[in-house]
Amino acid sequence: MTAYEKFLKLAQEKAYFQNHEMVLVALSGGIDSMTLFDWLYQAREILNIKLAVAHVNHKQRAESDDEEIALREKMSRLDIPFYTTAFTGRFSEEKARHFRYTFFEKMMIEHQMTVLVTAHHKNDMTENFLIRLIRGSRLRHLTGIEAVQEFGKNRVLIRPLLAFDKSEFETSAYFEDSSNAENTYLRNRVRNHYLPLLKQENPRFEENLASLIDEIKRAMAIVVDSTRAFVTAEKIDLLVFLRESEDLQYFILQDYLAKFPELQISKAQFNDLLQIIKRDGQYNHAISGKYDFIKDSCCFYIEEQSKMTEFETALLPFSDGEFGKINLPETGQIDLRKRQSGDRIMVNGIDKKLRRYFIDEKISLQKRDYPLVTINSKVYGVLGVVESDLSKSLKSDKMRRTLYFREKRRGKC
Repeated sequence: MTAYEKFLKLAQEKAYFQNHEMVLVALSGGIDSMTLFDWLYQAREILNIKLAVAHVNHKQRAESDDEEIALREKMSRLDIPFYTTAFTGRFSEEKARHFRYTFFEKMMIEHQMTVLVTAHHKNDMTENFLIRLIRGSRLRHLTGIEAVQEFGKNRVLIRPLLAFDKSEFETSAYFEDSSNAENTYLRNRVRNHYLPLLKQENPRFEENLASLIDEIKRAMAIVVDSTRAFVTAEKIDLLVFLRESEDLQYFILQDYLAKFPELQISKAQFNDLLQIIKRDGQYNHAISGKYDFIKDSCCFYIEEQSKMTEFETALLPFSDGEFGKINLPETGQIDLRKRQSGDRIMVNGIDKKLRRYFIDEKISLQKRDYPLVTINSKVYGVLGVVESDLSKSLKSDKMRRTLYFREKRRGKC
């Protein structure tokens, strides 16, 4: 069986393109992506697909413009749509990768394509593992490259060459990237130096590493199953969490934080959060410029910081459902404000500083920031938290005002 026949058989067995008519091929011009394109072009009628090509000119080599022209001419001869763009800005591997995939996604949206294919292969799997290991990645990021993964809404990214070694690739024409021989970037050092040394120690190193990656993937699947009930909740029940083993607590928190991809925290910060969860007391602290970590007596959770600087108010229609009310005297200016140092409240005949009342009643940190209703600096209540004796004493007074309010529901522990 030839490599192409193996590719075709795999594509049919996996039904990679069963639900996709137009396939966007990420084409660099190297042997990997040219082989992928040639095989897909050869199999296009059998697989019942149409092809389009996306190429990013990184502008890092003198020959890159000539390569773009040659690719454009080839696609024109084959009547294949060819989309291209040029990288701008200061170059780095990470920035270039983000630029490429942003461009691919843009082309898919503009031209209504549902699948992107890239030429990642078995050797890339090995290189990626070693790079992530060197950089100190967590276990969840050592599970290898997925053959199929979501790529935005109703779109997928397929890597149909993961079962192939680069030595199996044969193509009539491709461009050799001269920068691959340079050792400026970690990937090139891994490919040109570290990996050959490891294979000298054990010629079956890549095969053994592939088995290890598969074991890690299976182990992580068990972890994900064990943490799913926690992670799918908006807030994590503190008592239930603390009943789990410390090992599972570690992965529950890790998987929960993964729900917030913009939230990047160090390992030291992660360990600090674990200790905060286990300690008594409440906690509310910014863990980035966008998110707060909040822990109260019953649960902990991540919440996006509000951009509002004033209380949110709205006219609410009277309808079925829970609402609160605070009675107020007929005269006097009603103030709705945040609590201040020295505020006091009388509840059930006991006068206390508001801060002490919150502590004694174990009021959550979130609710401690709810607005106060005051007249002449006297606290008549805290919206959604407590009604003071001043308000209660006015219930039977016919000459009174009543403030009705409804709390905006934000989920419970």
